[in-house]
Amino acid sequence: MGAACLGAAWLHPLRAQATAGADVLVLGAGLAGLNAAHHLEAAGLRVRVLEAAARIGGRIHTLDDLPGRPETGGTQIGAAYTRTVAAVARLDLALETNARSPLLRDDRLVLHVQGRRRTLAEWAGADDNPLPASVRALPPDRALGRLIGPNPLQSVTAWRDAASASIDTPADAALRERGLSDAAQKLLDTSNAYGDTLRETSLLNLYQVQANIAEIVKTPGPVQNVVGGNQRLPEAMARALKSEVLTGHRVAAVAATAQGAEVRCTDGSRHAARFIVGALPLPAMRGIVFEPALPPLLAEAVQGAAYARVTQLHLAVRAPFWEADGSSPYLWSDGPLERIFPQDRAGNGQPATLTVWVNGAGTRRWDGLDDAAASALLEEELTRIWPAARGAVRLARRVAWHTDPMAGGAWINWAPGQIARYAAALGVPSGCLHFAGEHTGTGIRGIEAAMESGERAAREIIQRG
Repeated sequence: MGAACLGAAWLHPLRAQATAGADVLVLGAGLAGLNAAHHLEAAGLRVRVLEAAARIGGRIHTLDDLPGRPETGGTQIGAAYTRTVAAVARLDLALETNARSPLLRDDRLVLHVQGRRRTLAEWAGADDNPLPASVRALPPDRALGRLIGPNPLQSVTAWRDAASASIDTPADAALRERGLSDAAQKLLDTSNAYGDTLRETSLLNLYQVQANIAEIVKTPGPVQNVVGGNQRLPEAMARALKSEVLTGHRVAAVAATAQGAEVRCTDGSRHAARFIVGALPLPAMRGIVFEPALPPLLAEAVQGAAYARVTQLHLAVRAPFWEADGSSPYLWSDGPLERIFPQDRAGNGQPATLTVWVNGAGTRRWDGLDDAAASALLEEELTRIWPAARGAVRLARRVAWHTDPMAGGAWINWAPGQIARYAAALGVPSGCLHFAGEHTGTGIRGIEAAMESGERAAREIIQRG
């Protein structure tokens, strides 16, 4: 079985009956935990999955009650997501291609910058456009990738190499060295998805994102979603298990002993097994008492690793307000709305919902409002840009993973210095504890990283016997 786990002061003696109930406890019923459970079960091990929420899927969540079933996390499946695509096929699910919406063309993008509405062509020639000449014709959210220069990473996994640590530094410093003005940096901060500000963004993380995109495009194929919504995948994975998947079981404490480990949940239930797979986002582990304590670097990462702040406003469309002036609801703005994406998978230019997508520091304004105040601000800002928008949409749902204690953020975001300090430590087993989750992935990010990590954690336990 490998190295024995240590004792714990609060732990009751492990009962033979409880130990016989499972060989492995999997904490978290997202893609990482469920994929680990599948591989463990296929190897003949008895598994029990404990999920804190009432819903399966973690940060994969399809809003089934809204028109068009918008996704709130894990929004797309690329052809390069080989583990994910294989799981879809194995479970007799189907993928459907997302048609390219005519509303999402660059020539229809609406920019609202410094209080003025313009087309992308107008923005490219605007006197108040502070971006360098090489990227003036790009929306600011796309300019950042160009401005950091050629990618020094030679592969999708090279971001974890010791040689890459020297660029795990604040992105704003690198951009200043390249002559970027304060005004340009402020603009780029607006919808930066990889840190609240460029000062809190790791340059190495930005290069990792670029390497990720380069790896994905090596496998040609359409962008797809699971028919009926991506949440159908974790639900099907859970149904396919012979093992128990217990929802509403939030972990309060994990104790390890020479015989294995015991987990205590907030409902008072206790669950014992030989091994544990912790497939939780790091912020979700902050409220769990580990006895003995986690290894120092992992414990430090649990408390301090940066996660993406993303606030989504999902809008039900009552009337296509953009048609009044022949524009599109596709937006980039330096105001409170930041970006809007029409949810038009059919590609017919008639989205039933729109998604407002706010990143980083801009989320705080929305997160502090109740629904009535958020609806009022939404209408005020929409009508500032499109006068015909008054009364044309309804705020149907707000989603902010960083306000959910069981998630703590949309994805790991690696503040400067954190890749070099934490990345290699996050997936390393500690006694009978093994770890999974997108934050432990080594290659392609997101959904595929979660699937990869679950497979890796299961393999570690299987090899221990």
